[in-house]
Amino acid sequence: MIIRNKGDIFEIVNEGKERVELFWDKKASKKQLGDWGEIQAGDWLIRQGVDILHRNWRSGHKEIDIIGRQSDVLIFIEVKCRSTSIFAPPETAVNAKKWKNIGIAATDYIIKNKYFGKFRFDILAVTITPYCKQIMHFKDAFHRSKTTLY
Repeated sequence: MIIRNKGDIFEIVNEGKERVELFWDKKASKKQLGDWGEIQAGDWLIRQGVDILHRNWRSGHKEIDIIGRQSDVLIFIEVKCRSTSIFAPPETAVNAKKWKNIGIAATDYIIKNKYFGKFRFDILAVTITPYCKQIMHFKDAFHRSKTTLY
């Protein structure tokens, strides 16, 4: 296992000896690939000390993939999984419209739970090939993006 720290971006490459050929052998659907990616992301977060509070939390038609807590910070996490990054890495799929929807759902969560503390928005980008899995964790990605809640 190789772990690289790039500032607030963490990457794990070739974790364990797990082979993910089933996605090529069985022609997994995008939903199956996404579900698998969310499981991998959740496992990664738990190993990093994040308590998972909710998975696939919905506010109307808007969804937050994972809501977690680490020390005194509430974390809203968007997971993107791809079987290749040849055309574009998975994190680039989180566009301005997606940020807006995540922001609306997060605001609804904060209001419904009467939360008044710190929070942030992260992206977990999962890329798989037949013999390798790569997870990149972009902390505070919403704040660093060109799109904000304001």
